[in-house]
Amino acid sequence: MEKSLWLPSITMICLLLQACSASVTEPPAELIVLNGQVLTVDSEFSQAEAFAVRDGKFVAVGDNEDVNKFEGDQTRVIDAEGKTIVPGLIETHVHATGAARGETRQAFVQLGSIGEIQEWLRTEVAKTPEGDWIQLPRVDVTRIQEGRIPNRAELDEAAPEHPAVFNWQYANYQIQILNSAALKAAGITKDTPIPEGGAIPLGEDGEPTGRLENSGELIARFLERSEASDEEYLQSLEQLLGRYNEVGITSIFERGSNAAGYRDYVQLKEEDRLPVRATVTIRLDTDGTVDGTERAIAALPFQHGDGDDRVRVGPLKVRMDGGILYGTAHMREPYGEQAISFYGFDDPEHRGGAFFSEEELTNIFHTAHRLGWQMSSHVTGDAGVDTVLDAIEAANADLPDDDYRFTLIHAYFANQEAAERAARLGVAVDTQPAWFYKDGDALADVLGIDRLQKFIGVQEWRRAGVKVALNSDHMQGSGPNTSLNPYNPFLTMYAAVSRRTENGQMIGPYQRVSREDALRMMTVDAAWLSFDETRKGSIEVGKLGDFAILSDNLLTCDEERIKDIRSELTVVGGEVVYNSSEEDN
Repeated sequence: MEKSLWLPSITMICLLLQACSASVTEPPAELIVLNGQVLTVDSEFSQAEAFAVRDGKFVAVGDNEDVNKFEGDQTRVIDAEGKTIVPGLIETHVHATGAARGETRQAFVQLGSIGEIQEWLRTEVAKTPEGDWIQLPRVDVTRIQEGRIPNRAELDEAAPEHPAVFNWQYANYQIQILNSAALKAAGITKDTPIPEGGAIPLGEDGEPTGRLENSGELIARFLERSEASDEEYLQSLEQLLGRYNEVGITSIFERGSNAAGYRDYVQLKEEDRLPVRATVTIRLDTDGTVDGTERAIAALPFQHGDGDDRVRVGPLKVRMDGGILYGTAHMREPYGEQAISFYGFDDPEHRGGAFFSEEELTNIFHTAHRLGWQMSSHVTGDAGVDTVLDAIEAANADLPDDDYRFTLIHAYFANQEAAERAARLGVAVDTQPAWFYKDGDALADVLGIDRLQKFIGVQEWRRAGVKVALNSDHMQGSGPNTSLNPYNPFLTMYAAVSRRTENGQMIGPYQRVSREDALRMMTVDAAWLSFDETRKGSIEVGKLGDFAILSDNLLTCDEERIKDIRSELTVVGGEVVYNSSEEDN
């Protein structure tokens, strides 16, 4: 009898608990997005209709019905009206601090021919006091229609009275072209002592041609400019980061900074002025010895990974070689006769050069990994990549079998052998398809079509299983398409998908990638480079609530329209950082 009375009591309790459970609802979300075509970029590249963000993270992803139950009185509800939504784009290579400071000194302008350079100079002459020096903006020779930088006579034609100087610098190599007024003002003659490591070429008349090589100290005093205040610089940086939001970028890698640069990002965060997430790469100043590397790392005021999801210390970075646009990338094969003429070298066997030996790189990588740091290396040429991979393998031979995630920055000339080695070593690649778009036409003439087939050969790396992140290396200018290196991520993806140059050439069509893979390389694969793939890079429950609503369908629009896509709404951690409708108003 007692047993029969007890059993119904249990049943009643269970029913009561179920009823209570059914009445419990999820805490409301701060933000809900409905009626979208959501490209989640999860492992299945699945699509959804809606999602909810609470406490800065995605708490639901599914259809409208799944997500509607997260709506509360204070929830902001956005109707996407069928538009494509992607995870917040991750730009893994910018020099935003340098670009922002540069804009406070002189706004960058892209000049595409000698005529445009002269016209810009004439405009400056008209508004510059007599005797004041005029500095021209940097223009890479591959971007100049004539395939060369201006000479003294061309500067004289546009500025006969004002001292004018064309500056061009890359890494440790600097060229300046002075007009006649500048030579006179600086007192540079055939008898001027040549700075160590520099050159002052003379013409057939025995007088200076106006070209200075690594001799900038002769005119440095004339080019000094008043620096912007700290606040003016921070305003410029804040504005530039806001421009990134306009094209859907929610995270960046500052790719060559220092302790001061890291503090700049922290200050913006603390003042609630930072509209992106920033991973800050730190340049490592070392002599290549174990002791020298230990001292350099010990002098840093932080450790790898310090910070939070808004600002974090990223890897260390060393420079292995120069750049292919300047004939200083370390290549397996000589550049060739036409390249020699283009770059102005004399040695027909010129292959570029390396700043560190394999032994020195091994010392650096081993020491850094032993001390708990992730490493990366600027390396553009294929011979440079070989040396870096050799050093990685040697450095890690007697270290624990950890996940170091070394990154090859640039790695422009892919090949199967290097790709397979990189995949085996767990090495990633950070590369810039927009350089192919902007410079491929000029480089095809200089280096030859055969060599350009694998230039920024994204698919070559991916076929071997290497994680690749697509980015811009933005360093000068403020516009997404008008900067020296455009940071428009949709131009970047277009170049990777189409393999077309700015003039419409398709070079190396077998290096094309799918639109889905291009998006992966700017989201979840990009997050992998900084060990963040479980926190961001896809629209999944538990990840940071970063996303962008696009102006066009990335997967189905005409291929040529990919580069014209923009973000209509960009959100970081559930907070709207850019809204095109507010801009229009």
